Amino acid sequence: MELKHKIRLFINQQKSKFFPYHYNQKLYQDTFLNHHAPNYVDIDTKVDKKIYVFWTGDNPLTENRQRCLQALKDKSDVEIVLITPQNLQDYILPNAPLHPAYPYLSLVHKADYLRCYFMHHFGGGYSDIKECQSSWQPYFDKLNSSNHYILGYPELKKNDVARLDGQLGQDLKANFSRIIGNVAYICRPNTPFTQEWYAELLHRMDFYADKLEQNRGNIWGDNEGYPIAWTNILGDIFHPLCLKYMQKIGYENHLRPSLENYR
Repeated sequence: MELKHKIRLFINQQKSKFFPYHYNQKLYQDTFLNHHAPNYVDIDTKVDKKIYVFWTGDNPLTENRQRCLQALKDKSDVEIVLITPQNLQDYILPNAPLHPAYPYLSLVHKADYLRCYFMHHFGGGYSDIKECQSSWQPYFDKLNSSNHYILGYPELKKNDVARLDGQLGQDLKANFSRIIGNVAYICRPNTPFTQEWYAELLHRMDFYADKLEQNRGNIWGDNEGYPIAWTNILGDIFHPLCLKYMQKIGYENHLRPSLENYR
């Protein structure tokens, strides 16, 4: 991590201690944050020590991706479960099929969809195919011994969070060090966080379904006519929920992966 990022993160974390954020749903009346999960009994759910990673196309992993995947296997000290189109159906629950528009998503957005599906229904670890820095064993233990819903690394700067309009966007930027990144985390299943994440994902899939069928995504979703913006079905949902459930989030900087030479 660059020194300037360490300083920026430290300053925002100290600011958060002296001026803590308190969620007020009245500030976000016109957002999905007012769609609450069903009543939830906070039970002592232990997550399995496994990390799910996704490769959603039929194209082979690049050399860098293969290297990063091997590093995850070598360094994480837990089971790595690679989900591909060949084994995906083995994990899809009969009472929770993939959305009918899933096949039309870009490969990137398929991975965005699947990390939500797996964290909600199964829980455990998630990582992009990027090189991890150390063993995940102690961080699974950390989550399992806490009452947190999810454990992840803090974002480093305000431009890392979802770029949303209005009060919600302002509050995300002001509290960026309390928002966790989307690249790697450990998550309990079927919590209010994942329930609302999954429900809003399906709502947006319904909204885009017709346009997706007419304009199937390519790898990156940058083809003409593709209707979904880059962060619309992941960061734009996940980051606001980090504000709402801030008291149920654990922070662990060691989960931050390397962002160098991974493609």
